[in-house]
Amino acid sequence: MKTNWLKVLATCVVLAVLPGCGEEQPPAAPAGPPLPLSVEEWKQLPIEVKYDEATFDRLRDKDAKLQNDRNWHRFMKEVVVPERKLDIPGIPGA
Repeated sequence: MKTNWLKVLATCVVLAVLPGCGEEQPPAAPAGPPLPLSVEEWKQLPIEVKYDEATFDRLRDKDAKLQNDRNWHRFMKEVVVPERKLDIPGIPGA
């Protein structure tokens, strides 16, 4: 009985490891902070990333004008909110 259990365990380990064997791994992303984003680059991002706080920080870092709070709020109102309405229609309060 113990031998069968060991065979099952060994089979599970082999099946878990085998699919990754022989495949080339993609090159690792360069280490370091993410690069600032232009508005055009931001518009091309997937929705899951596009409205993330870290993404907004990268967007704000790209343009010196957006580092001013007043300009940033205007940008959010005039660019981000209309874009979000297109990406995610039906958001309450948008």
